[in-house]
Amino acid sequence: MADTLENNSECPSSAKSEASAGGLSMLESSMQENQQDGQVVFEDPVFAGFLQDGLHSLRLEDSLIDVSLLVQGQSFQCHRVVLAAASHYFRAMFCNDLREKHEENINIKGIDADTMRILLEYTYTSKVIITKDNVQRMLEAASLFQLCCLIFLFKP
Repeated sequence: MADTLENNSECPSSAKSEASAGGLSMLESSMQENQQDGQVVFEDPVFAGFLQDGLHSLRLEDSLIDVSLLVQGQSFQCHRVVLAAASHYFRAMFCNDLREKHEENINIKGIDADTMRILLEYTYTSKVIITKDNVQRMLEAASLFQLCCLIFLFKP
């Protein structure tokens, strides 16, 4: 293992600026030393966002896509692993012996295409736009797909 960290040009500028802005203090606060065996555990507070950005860009590029969700005649290209990680509904669909586990195109009923687009944007970016016109549809869709974090947003 190298004793130094190299500056990687593949790292997004936001991650670089966060790392350099916090510098040593961020590194120190993210590391915990196990006193018994001398191991150091580093928890990277930036990596989750970097990973999510990478998955979103892969979707936008149609790279490594392995499933199409068909909603009201529109096709939404996705990654099974992302859907399964975000939704209990899709986890059950893709991780059990259901027919959809191996299908490339899956018809989704009970939701309109605009709501599906918004939910997928949320799934890949953690951002969602809720309006008075879509709030009811979003709550119903979040419940259908068992998107727990989004359902929690709607609870009073």
